Parts: sequence; structure tokens; C-alpha cells
Amino acid sequence: MTLDEVITRFYTSSVQQAESRIVARQSVKASAVLLPLTEENGLAALLFCKRSAYLKHHPSQLCFPGGKVEPSDVNLQMTAIRETQEELGIAAHHITPIGTLNKHTTLTGFNIFPVVARLSPKAQWHTDSAEVEKAFIITIEELAAPQNWQTYSLQLAGKTRQLPGYITPHGLLWGATASLVKNFIALLK
Repeated sequence: MTLDEVITRFYTSSVQQAESRIVARQSVKASAVLLPLTEENGLAALLFCKRSAYLKHHPSQLCFPGGKVEPSDVNLQMTAIRETQEELGIAAHHITPIGTLNKHTTLTGFNIFPVVARLSPKAQWHTDSAEVEKAFIITIEELAAPQNWQTYSLQLAGKTRQLPGYITPHGLLWGATASLVKNFIALLK
């Protein structure tokens, strides 16, 4: 699918119309992530990060750019954009929000508000931040292929859980990020 096709499908999905999409700060553990849509060789793709190995929380995990709400953030859309600027150096004028997915609550008590955004063709990113080791893209086509996903048994909060995962050259895409990807892909069908 091209980037324009992905955006059109996202806009017209019934879930997208179900509720107001930009939500104000609501909890102490509110956070926001950006699902940055870009294009590679004519195909729509999502931009991911690999967190630095030395971080205290979620070291070396694959994720979308994002983080906790700061008092200066007007809304959660601004949180996602600010965090993307801080982590990847993408200028705000190269980020065009197009909507959000439903809030995702993690096992650690965070409410994640996912903001879907289109990156301009001129957007550039880097991994000079202390939080990000790598940045990479995966096409929507690859993410939508069921054969690329496996179920993994993981020990979380003292319990064995079965979670979907996607092996990338940079590690396992799993947890909240995998759930957000799966939810986004479901909207495109």
C-alpha cells in the first residue's frame, strides 16, 4: 500500500470515527507516542526506535517515539510531537497528525495515547539522543503479513503471558508497541 492509501483507509475506518481523538491530560501516568508514517520505495512504512541499552526503564526495547506528559504540554498530541523532536530530531513542521488510536493501558499502569502522523518527505531523523540507539522503518505490507507474527511466552508481573511478537533485525517488537501496530493494521483492512 502507498502512504496515501494507508492514510485514506485510516481516515475512513469506523473505529477512527468512534470517539474524539485528541485527549487532554487525564492521569499522572499519561503518556503519548507517535506512529510516524513515512514512505520507502513507494510503500507506506512506520518509523520505530530502539531504546538505548543503558536506560533504567525498557532498555533495548523497540518502540515508537514518545513518553510521559510534561506540565508544559497543551495536549497529548503535543506530547507525542515534543517527544519525537527530542528523541529523533524531527522538526514539528515535518509532522502532520492525522488522528489517534484508542488509548492503550499497560501492565505498568501507563495510559498510552497513540497519535498517528504523516512525516513529510523532507523529514530527517537521527539517533543522537541519549534515549535512542537506533531508528528504523518497517513497511505496512510487512507488518500486515500474518506469517511475520509469532506468539511468544513471556514472564511479566510474575505471570506467564502469551503475546504477539514480530522479529526485526533490531530485536523483538512486542508488548504495547506490538499491540498498537496490530490495532493500526486492523483499521486498514
